[in-house]
Amino acid sequence: MDWWHLIDTSRVFVYVLVLTRVSGLVIMAPVLHTTDAPMQYRALLALAFSLTIMPSQWFVQVVEPDTLPAFVVMIAAELFIGLAMGLAFYILFAGVALAGELMGHVGGLYAAQVFDPVSGDHVPLLSRAYQFLAITVFALIGGLHVLVCSLLDTFSTIPLGTIGFNPDVAYSLVRILMMSFNMALRIAAPVLMAALISLFVMGLLNKTLPQLGLITVGFGINSMIMFAVFSLTVGTGMWCFQEQIGEVFEVLFTGLHASLDEGALP
Repeated sequence: MDWWHLIDTSRVFVYVLVLTRVSGLVIMAPVLHTTDAPMQYRALLALAFSLTIMPSQWFVQVVEPDTLPAFVVMIAAELFIGLAMGLAFYILFAGVALAGELMGHVGGLYAAQVFDPVSGDHVPLLSRAYQFLAITVFALIGGLHVLVCSLLDTFSTIPLGTIGFNPDVAYSLVRILMMSFNMALRIAAPVLMAALISLFVMGLLNKTLPQLGLITVGFGINSMIMFAVFSLTVGTGMWCFQEQIGEVFEVLFTGLHASLDEGALP
């Protein structure tokens, strides 16, 4: 018996659009996109999440494209929405990693590097540590919940099959890039100031009392001072990150014309 005529191809097309938008988020979001998790797991996550969303989009009517280029454009538009959401938080987490790299450079720890499976490159230990802390804080304060809820809101504000580039999204991403760089400087500022003051004092003492030989132990002292200040300020660094998350949500979903529930994040 031929079962193909019983399949509603219009609903299959709607599911493909939903899956494309969800896949864009899974591809770029740093919490979901990580090579620490197998590719099969991430693909299964996108498929399962799309199946969960599909009942809410079951009665959505989408005009099916007549030509292959029109179909590609429609798929690209859906993928762009998911990628924009994921890219925004990729930029935010990149700011946290930048703060760790700045500390590693100034503290003389650039030689102590580990492989980062997310970026595929070797990064300083502090950068990797800050990334893990940021992911933990993001999950604990309900960032994943708000991210998923905001993705669901985009299906109302930006219906499936909507074709067109919104310049507000590009402007929002530029603003998030500026916010991420500013956050990196705020997180790294205490350690940078302590390390620079330490180098200045040791340089002054070495010029005044060269017989002490501080230049030979200067890097060790500088690293100890950096670790001490890092231990005292890691909480304020994560507080800066937590404070920035709400602003990133607001800027991004204003550009996407999606809604963000007040009080969703602390």
